[in-house]
This record gives sequence, structure tokens and C-alpha cells, in this order.
Amino acid sequence: MEQAKLEIVGQDDGVKGKTTREKVKNTLTEELFLGICAPIGSMKDEVISSIKKVLNEKYNYEVQILKLADYIEKYKVQDYKQKDGKTEGYSKLVYKIDEGNAIRLKYDNKSVLVELAIKDIHNNRNNQTKTAEVYPKPEEYKSRRICFIFNSIKNIEELLLLRQIYTDNFYQFSIFSPQDERENNLRKRDLSPSEIKNIVETDDYDNTTYGQNVRGTFTEGDFFLRVSDKNVDKLEDKINRYLSLIFESSIVTPTSDEIAMYAAKSAAGNSACLSRQVGAAITTDKGNLISTGWNDVPKFGGNLYSEGDITDSRCITTGLCSNDAQKDILVDSIVETLKSDKELSTIFNDEKGFLDLKKIKLFTSKLRFSKIKDLIEFSRSVHAEMHAIITGSQLSGSKMTNGKLFCTTYPCHNCAKHIIASGIKEVYYIEPYIKSLCITLHNDAITEDENSEDKVRILIFDGVAPLKYLNFFTNFTDRKDKSGKIIVKDFKTITPKVSKSLQALPTLEAQAIHSLEQCGLIKME
Repeated sequence: MEQAKLEIVGQDDGVKGKTTREKVKNTLTEELFLGICAPIGSMKDEVISSIKKVLNEKYNYEVQILKLADYIEKYKVQDYKQKDGKTEGYSKLVYKIDEGNAIRLKYDNKSVLVELAIKDIHNNRNNQTKTAEVYPKPEEYKSRRICFIFNSIKNIEELLLLRQIYTDNFYQFSIFSPQDERENNLRKRDLSPSEIKNIVETDDYDNTTYGQNVRGTFTEGDFFLRVSDKNVDKLEDKINRYLSLIFESSIVTPTSDEIAMYAAKSAAGNSACLSRQVGAAITTDKGNLISTGWNDVPKFGGNLYSEGDITDSRCITTGLCSNDAQKDILVDSIVETLKSDKELSTIFNDEKGFLDLKKIKLFTSKLRFSKIKDLIEFSRSVHAEMHAIITGSQLSGSKMTNGKLFCTTYPCHNCAKHIIASGIKEVYYIEPYIKSLCITLHNDAITEDENSEDKVRILIFDGVAPLKYLNFFTNFTDRKDKSGKIIVKDFKTITPKVSKSLQALPTLEAQAIHSLEQCGLIKME
């Protein structure tokens, strides 16, 4: 059988005679793609400006900002109309959210706005590379020192698509400002207090199939930035540090907070909980690690069941979540109580006075998805925060007092009271937990106000995401030369620490463009 003929691309004089690894490396691109995700009212514009300034002045990068809101205006379903009885500022914000949802719904495409931005990037690269009207071949693309910033990402589908196409060249910056400052920024747009409350909730999580979900997207960031009026003067230092990690342009080591959150995330991997894996870590007020914990079932003799135990009674072996099972029993008990009551049982009767099984089924379903679904009292697991507190108390005694707790998820109200009692002063988290009532039940002793000095402060984590910890803090290049001196990098020519082949990008971007054509939003010539 005749052997298939292979086409070797990119074999110009500049790569002939080099090793295969060097040939592959020669195809890598310097292009960067940064996503911005921020709750409404946060200081994202300040962050974008700082990123642009540092990349341009320090790294010699051209920066292009792709405002996804511009695509909403271009492909809008309905024209803007001010809402009756509402301010203009509020009406315009709601219009942008509603129109974004409407475009995603109309074209049955949750990532349509990002795909339009990808199309523009694809065309930008082609226009700079092609000669006459001929589109370039893969080997004809040349690396460019250019950064595209997506302002801003609103749902997880957009984020997943960007990571799938741009992989190692994409990073998300998740930006958060204190609640009072966010509200004040919206107040400057003349929004009323009720409008501010509504727009914040809608922006955070629009509970519709094609709605935005900033909350769920924010938590997947590569870098977390807590930016406020009080620390904005240090913003450029943070941006410099994060970009140094992307380029490995200088030696950067983790902060004590990043070490602790990585320990918490690592601890979460020990959990076999059927609902979610949560990890926690406690440090002293100086940042020294005291203990870690995760959520799972306690065992006789102390600690939790773990892999390799002769007896293992975790939910993973019983095959059932005790919390869900007990909530079902509770619902069934309420229904049976109503059915057995002579006066109340009539609510289940049909128009002829007979028991209607459909009404009972509907009532049971509604009850299951009421606030009952938020009950967490029947779980057999010790929560991660509790596990860390117990272990820390056993190992360190009073060292926990005035310490910090780092948790992958916002603490529940059951853990909150023990956090307060333990003497911990600060809690840092990444993932929100909407079931938690800790502020409602313990507002005398716990707060989300980062300026408070007389309560336990619960704050969003600020730093490198634990999922990227090893990527960023493991050096890939030599730090010293043969004489033992530190290698000084040329910031103007240095390439990103990890990168993707430029020959792959146009092909992957073309898939997004094809999706736009399929859904009828664009027509290809």
C-alpha cells in the first residue's frame, strides 16, 4: 500500500536543521487573551486601564478592548425604551441585560456575544497577514505582541468557549469591589435604592436558561482582585505581579493568603461528599498554617473516614445523601399531616370532593423546591470549616485566636457560629453559598464589611486562583546563568510562560464563526 504523503508546514529557512521541539516552539504565539468578569458596579474599568498601561509600556504589547455590550447594540432584538416609573440609568442597565438575554435566546446560543468577538479577532489577524484577497495559510501567520481583552464575560458558556479555543493564552481576571462602593457607583448613575438592589441581584444571577450568571462565572477566575477606593493606589502593583506570573518575567512567590487557599483547595480533594467538595485552611494572624479540613462523615475515635479505612461509612458507600433523604421524609410528613387533618385535607380534593392524586403530587413537588431544599441540618458530614477548627484546636490551642480561615466556599450559618466562637477574625472564600444565613442570624458578630474592626469579616479571596497555583509558582526557565547571577529578562521581547501554536488558533476560531453562521446571525461569503 502506498504511504500517505505528509505536508510539512512552516519549514522555512529559519527552522531548517533545528530539533522537532524547536520547530514546534517556533509556531507558538505571543498573543494574549484576557477575560474580565465583575459584578455590576465594581471597579473593572480601573483594572482594564491598568492592565493596558502595563502591557503597553512595560511589555510592548498592543491592547485591544472588545466590549461585548457593543455587540448587544449592533444585534439588538428591540430598541431601547425607558421603563415606566424607572430612572434612565436603571432602564439602560436593564435594557443591556435583557437584550443580551434576548440575543442568546433568539439564536439559541449562550456564548453568541463572545463568538462575535472571536470573529473580529480572527478577521483582524487575517487582515494583517493576507496578501491581496488571498487568506493566509497556517504557516504564514506570524506571532504578534497583541492582547485582546473581553469586557466583560457574563456566563460560564462564554468562559468555557474562550478557554477551549485559546487554552494557555487565556486568563480570566475576576474583579470585585465592596458592596457599599458598588452601590455608591450605581447611585452616581441616579439609580434609586430599590433599583440598585434589583439590578445587583439580576446581574449576579438571572435565573433563566439564556440569562447571565456572573456569580457562577466569577468563581472560575485565574486571578482574583478585590479593588476598592482604599487600595486602588496599589492596583498597578497587583497587575504587575500577575503579569509577571503570566510571562515569568521576574521571580514571584506566593503570598501567605495564596498558600492557605491552595491548602484549602487541596484539602477539598479529600472529600467524598455527594453534594460538593469543600476545603478549609486556618492560619495564625501571621499567616502560618495551623490546620486544614474538608467535609465528610466523622468516624469513631476521631477525625473523618478516609480512603483505605477498613470500615467506611461515608455516603459514597451507602449510596445516598442523608440530607436529601431526610428532607424527603420531612416533605412526606407534612403532606401526610395535611391529608389526615379533617379541615385542611380538603385542599387536596377535586371539584367533586374526592382526593385528587395530581394535586398531592403537585403540592409535594412545590414543597420540595421551597425553602425546605435549603435545609442543611441533616447532613452526616462534618463541614470543612468545622473539621479545620477541631483539628486546629487539638494541635495548636490558642494560636487560632485572631487567625484567618480560608474556605473554598462561603461558610454556612452553622459553621459561622463556631467560627465566631473560635476567635477567628477573618474569613476568605471563593465560591458563594446562597443557602447561608450567617449574616442574617449573626449580624452582631460577623460582617461582609471589609472596614469593620469589631466583627468577624467575611471577604472574597484576593490572589492567584488555587487551581493555577502550581502553574504560576513552578518556574519553567533557568533563574541564574552559568556564573550564578540572576538572569534579567527583556520585558519588551519576553514571551508568555506557556502558549499555544498560532497555527491552531485560526482553525479553532473558525468553529465559533461557523456557529454564528449556523444560528443565522451572520452570512459567510
